[in-house]
Parts: sequence; C-alpha cells; structure tokens
Amino acid sequence: MTHYENIEGPKLTALFENLAANRTLVKSSLAHGGYESLTVVNQTSTENSRHLFTINPPKGLIESIGEADESRLHFEFNSDNGVTHRFIAEIKTISSDQICLYAPAFIQRHQQRDNFRVEVIFDSFAKLTIEGLEIRMEIENLSLGGVYCYCPNKHKALFVERPTLEGLELNIGMPSECYVVPIERAKVNRIESKPHPKHFGIAFEFMRIKSAAKKTLIQQIYELQRQRLQHRLKFL
Repeated sequence: MTHYENIEGPKLTALFENLAANRTLVKSSLAHGGYESLTVVNQTSTENSRHLFTINPPKGLIESIGEADESRLHFEFNSDNGVTHRFIAEIKTISSDQICLYAPAFIQRHQQRDNFRVEVIFDSFAKLTIEGLEIRMEIENLSLGGVYCYCPNKHKALFVERPTLEGLELNIGMPSECYVVPIERAKVNRIESKPHPKHFGIAFEFMRIKSAAKKTLIQQIYELQRQRLQHRLKFL
C-alpha cells in the first residue's frame, strides 16, 4: 500500500523555491488523462497573501487545457534522493509563454519504508563536529533513512562545502532518558533557507550505520509513534 505525508506551511514554500532554483523537472498532466509532459517551475511569487508559481507550457498543454476545459493541473516530481512528490494546482492565468498557478495547500510526499518519518515529541538534537567546532541541531523529524534538523544560520556554509559528513550523532529524547544513535556517515540531501527564525532546515540521509545503532533507531521510532498515538487518544 502506498502512503503519503503532507508537506505544508514554510516547508512547502521552501520546496517551491528549491524547485525553481534547481530547475527540477516536473511532470504535468490533466486530471482525466489525455496529456502528459515535462516542464520546470520558473519562479514563485505572492499576491494578496496567496503563493503563486509559473511554468513554461510544454507543447500542446495549452490546447489540451482548452479542449478538456480544465481549471487545475496535476504535477509530480522526484526529489534528489528519488522520493516521489505530487500535488494539484489551480490555474490562475494562461498566456502564450507561461501558465501561472496558485500554489497548493500541501504537497504529498511518498513514504517509502526507510522514509517513513515521525515527528519528535521530546527535546531531541543531532551533534556533529566540523573543523573542531561542535554543531548542535534541533531534530524535527526522523526516519530509518534520515533526519531533518534546524541548524543555526551561522553554520550554513560548512554544510554547503561538505555534502558528505562523518560522525553524526542523534540524541533522541524520551520521558525517562535520552538515547544516543551514532551515524557513521551521512549525506546532505537538501538545505532549506527559511523554515525557522535564525535557522535553516537541513535534511540528512544516512549512508552508513552499524546494525546495533539501527536497531536502537528502529526502537525509538516505534516508541515515538506509540507516544504520539497515546497523546492523540487523550483528546478523543
């Protein structure tokens, strides 16, 4: 069974900015089929508090929209680590050289087994030492395959210069104790500029982790899921 998680809020805005900056190929299609082609996000903007984005119309898209009387387009793309994302956007205006659309309220990200993410509940952080400097990053969510953190802006250049890093340490907080999970090697998958005041978002993919550390990580992910479920049941 395919599972998707929703990306929304500041992360959604940052994701659209990355699509435009990286010229990521995006598949566009009509809701009821009949047309499919690749394009890129040209730019993003804001109008009356609503986020917009534009695309170059691939050959035949404008004609197909008119024939099908469509008001929305479906989009799909893969992130740098191959995870499928999809969303639906409402068309604002169409001209000969571009289509302007309203950004969606959320983008769905395919949850593969190792990419099933759980948000941390208790104080948790990741540590890494670069050039003798210990860097502490607040963990927002993690999975068997990676972790997403908030890092102080002053350290951003260190990660841009080092796509692969050794010795990442996860400190996962629980009610009774903190569990330490050493990651031997990690890769920087993406950096997001505006997710948190005075911090940037950074996603790491685990490249090498010992079996004992992975076992601890699995146990804590299951425990976080259990804790979140118990918290929700209290309010039902």
